[in-house]
Amino acid sequence: MLEHLEIRNFALIENLSVDFSDGFNVITGETGSGKSIILGALGLLMGEKADTGAVRAGTDEIVINAVISIPEGHEILPWLAERGVEPEDGAVYVRRTVKANGGRSLIHVQNQVFSRQDLCTMAESLIDMHGQSEHQSLLSVDRQRRILDSYAQNAALLSECEDAYRKLGSLQKKKDELLRSLEEGRRQADYLQFALDEIDGAKVRIGEDEELKERIHVLGQFESIYENISNCTDRLKDARAGIYDAISSVAKAAKADSKLQDYTARLESARIETEDISEALKEYLRSIEYSEDAVNSMQDRLSQLQKLKRKYGPELEDVLAFAGKARETLDVTENFQVHLDECEKALKQAEKNYDLCCEKLSRSRKSGASSLQKSIGEVLRTLGMPNAEFSISITEGKPGVHGRDQIEFLISANPGEPQKALRDIASGGELSRVMLSLKTVLSKEDEIQTQVFDEIDSGIGGSVAISLAKCIKDLSLTKQVIAITHLASIASMADVQMVVTKSVENGRTFTRLKQVDGDDRVHEIARMLSGDESEVSLEHARMMLGNR
Repeated sequence: MLEHLEIRNFALIENLSVDFSDGFNVITGETGSGKSIILGALGLLMGEKADTGAVRAGTDEIVINAVISIPEGHEILPWLAERGVEPEDGAVYVRRTVKANGGRSLIHVQNQVFSRQDLCTMAESLIDMHGQSEHQSLLSVDRQRRILDSYAQNAALLSECEDAYRKLGSLQKKKDELLRSLEEGRRQADYLQFALDEIDGAKVRIGEDEELKERIHVLGQFESIYENISNCTDRLKDARAGIYDAISSVAKAAKADSKLQDYTARLESARIETEDISEALKEYLRSIEYSEDAVNSMQDRLSQLQKLKRKYGPELEDVLAFAGKARETLDVTENFQVHLDECEKALKQAEKNYDLCCEKLSRSRKSGASSLQKSIGEVLRTLGMPNAEFSISITEGKPGVHGRDQIEFLISANPGEPQKALRDIASGGELSRVMLSLKTVLSKEDEIQTQVFDEIDSGIGGSVAISLAKCIKDLSLTKQVIAITHLASIASMADVQMVVTKSVENGRTFTRLKQVDGDDRVHEIARMLSGDESEVSLEHARMMLGNR
């Protein structure tokens, strides 16, 4: 819910700070006092486009700060987490600034920068505004579908339908790929078979080309290698004789001084290591006997591999991958009918399963729609719309994860008028009352916690106004309600009442908002009743506040 709102430098508001309660909050005041400015600030919080002309004269920017609490398990929390936003003590801090010079408008949620679209997405899941604003989420046919499904408790059926639809799509994609493979296979069968025979016949081994390059390089330097290694082994032969003499001399000296025995051991190790190196080098020379035929054979093999890489590569790994793909394509071509029959059999079963899921979901929706439209019609009749006809249209639409049903809320407000889509209703007050009836019936299914109503009392009075007030009061038992009203019968039912006032000080106009209690609230209700504060009006106001 909206816990706190701070507005700075917005039109006639210099600095306004307000805490909202979790029940029924009402905002009242004289016409033209600035109630619409507060709604405008809420609109900016909801992501509406900024008007730089609304920046208060003499200041640089509008600043809107808000604290919005989010209940555990709310659908928006995973979406926020993906954007690095974690609520603190169950709430998020939102800040939006609008520059007077047309500079970039900045939006932050916690410490994360948000786009205006992101702010809209978040706010529309948390706050609903009804009346003059555009944020009327129930006008969205997608939301209407979700509301009906929630009311009808269709979660399990929706899950089955989504799984069936995705499986159907997967099989259809597989069939399309089979047909494409067949067409490609038939077109390229001769070429693919030739390529496969060529690659298989070459018995390609990954890394063989690099090994051949290294071997050819070594044999190309055979004379130099042979000459230098032979020279090395000759020198090592002389070195071994010298080491033998050195060992004998040190051994004789060690008889006189035992400390020299360690050198005898070290020289013995050097002798053994020298002999090992000499033998290893001789073995190496024997292993690289030069053969011109062998070099030519290796060069021919390398040329064969290079040719394969140019045709099917660029690397040997790619050559083998090409062979694997060619083998698969040829297999599909040769055994196409078997693969296609298997796929079509699975596809028919998937279509049957999806149809069954859609039918079950549609039946549940129609049953839920019958109950829901009846309940909404009953509420509408208590809100000054005795002839209203509300219905939920369920027609066949495009198949999707949510089934085949096209769902839309319809309304006829007056006798003789055809039912129209909810979004086509022209009257703001009339639309707000429809919204209120929907919210009242659907309060348990709707996750949006804050409902804002702008002059929902337009065009009504008397007993209808009292019914409207009771309806809002009932809604506030499960939702936070913020309402702007001119009717005392509605204001008197609120848990918290705030009054907007406008004053001129030192040649500047200021709009302020103040919570009223006790006698101050009695006087405000009296003003709303009769425009004055006579004793009769005051007594009537006390009675209304006492009966709420």
